[in-house]
Amino acid sequence: MIRYVKVARLVTLSVAIALLPTLAACTNSNNQNSASPAASNSTPSATEPAKEEESAEKWNQKFDPPVTITTAIVDDGTSRGNAFKPGESMEDNANLRWMKENMGINVKFDFIVTKPEDYDTKLRLLLSSGGKLPDAFAAGNDPLQNLLAANKLMPLDEAIDKYAHPEYKKLLEKYSYALGEVKKDGKIYGLPAFFMGDEGTVMWIRKDWLENLGLEPPKTLDDFENVLKQFTEGDPDKNGKNDTIGLAVPLKEGPWTWMGQTDAIVSALTDQMINTYDVRLFWNKGADGKLSYGAIHPDAKLYLQKMSDWMSKGFVDKEAGIKDPGKASELAASGKAGIMFGPFWMGDWPLSDATKNNPDADFQPYPLPSGPNGLVGRAEKPLTQGFTVFNKDFQHIDAWFAYFNKIFAKKLEMEGDPLADPRWKDGYHEGYDYVKLDGKVIKGNYEEAGVPADQWPLKDGGTMDIRFMMTNILGNFTSIPHSNVAAVKKFLADPNAEPLTSMEFDTKQMKKRQLDAAGVRINQTVTEGKNYFTGPMTPTMKSKGELLKKLATESYLKIIYGEKPVEYFDEFVKQWLDNGGQKITDEVNEWYAKNQ
Repeated sequence: MIRYVKVARLVTLSVAIALLPTLAACTNSNNQNSASPAASNSTPSATEPAKEEESAEKWNQKFDPPVTITTAIVDDGTSRGNAFKPGESMEDNANLRWMKENMGINVKFDFIVTKPEDYDTKLRLLLSSGGKLPDAFAAGNDPLQNLLAANKLMPLDEAIDKYAHPEYKKLLEKYSYALGEVKKDGKIYGLPAFFMGDEGTVMWIRKDWLENLGLEPPKTLDDFENVLKQFTEGDPDKNGKNDTIGLAVPLKEGPWTWMGQTDAIVSALTDQMINTYDVRLFWNKGADGKLSYGAIHPDAKLYLQKMSDWMSKGFVDKEAGIKDPGKASELAASGKAGIMFGPFWMGDWPLSDATKNNPDADFQPYPLPSGPNGLVGRAEKPLTQGFTVFNKDFQHIDAWFAYFNKIFAKKLEMEGDPLADPRWKDGYHEGYDYVKLDGKVIKGNYEEAGVPADQWPLKDGGTMDIRFMMTNILGNFTSIPHSNVAAVKKFLADPNAEPLTSMEFDTKQMKKRQLDAAGVRINQTVTEGKNYFTGPMTPTMKSKGELLKKLATESYLKIIYGEKPVEYFDEFVKQWLDNGGQKITDEVNEWYAKNQ
């Protein structure tokens, strides 16, 4: 499992690598839908057998003459990790050669920069100078909105309808609420890179501490508070010292962040979701159908009162207000805190580091606690991590989808899919993301499997992270939301089951605690608070957003630390509204009325 620190870089990169270039030309499968001037003029017979043959060959598209597609990426030189073999790179690798030889597609990079801000600068300069944009590239936030305003991007509705994989169309329809940033005048101008929908919060607790104190895992918020008290005051590590606390939490960035978040505490007290660090998150929908910013909702006082009470009693890390997720996790990993909330992958990193200090340390995942009124839930992680957009002058969107559909079909792994490339049945490229030994496909632990060292994808025996190589023109198109659910359930039921799909291979590689935690998340069907505002930053968000973020986060901390009473919340709300918050609320609801 890749540590989040690395994943975070990948996410940044995806907005830089972002879904890329597009293709052109004709296919060798007599694709009548091709928009390419070079497309084959031959027409399949109208007989039924010919139709069946055409359907069976949908995956087999090769463009002749070959097509060159341009794109651009961010590559900081470190984020790629083990994505390529020695001597290979984003510009020269096995997949680019495969695309050229098997699909007639050449990929070229208009520019490669090392920082996301440099990438945005490049786009701005191209836009202001009238320079040629790449054929397909990543864009978001201001650069995306500037490109839309200048009419430089291609509307994609017709292309999606004509060329996209049928299951991808369903996906876009299901998650249409997450595409607000790339919608204009009712049309879609970008394709999303979806996050995995598998990072919902679970509760991580030192099981050995529970056992030392004779405690049961908490099921309610009252139970949870008692565990916090005992972990803080009851010497759970049995060292005879008063040196432990209940909860490790990063409050520097408010209630919601990527690890250590307190969305489960919020959800036990209210159906509102709260974030102070980003004025775009979370906008909740009320009974009147309008959106309101969760951080100023009166119910937020319930959360603040609870956190303030725990802080005053010493149950929460006193330095939480100056800690980010990484620093907060160090407290848990060091053996000084017994509970931390976060995604399933924390079971490998950072919580596994606790065993370095104490071999008996045992963080285990548990279901989230319910509140006094039976509420229990978590935040829904934002579903998109960037968009691929296309130069409005691009002529061959059919070719781009030819490659995209292969990747999508590979991720989907639907039996009988006519767009699934049989050459990728076992993996993408033999010797890269898999090897074969005695007819068996092996995707990791090569030495244990008896694979000779000269056949290992990497000399050190490690597993290649082939995502960069495969997504050169697609961005970080890593997954279908919630697509690992079936695989998790399979291996929870039978850890020794044989993996049959790529998703199952990946899932079986999980550490036991990760797999258990994924099962906890899946099996606890709870409300996930959605963010209903997915549009571009409004004008007032741009001008006042940083001020309001600072105001909200600092006001929350003042209340949690007892510098201000909970009643101060009402004063904070008035300041928030008077300093641009009301205008933002109006803008958000104006957007929502047009785009819901």
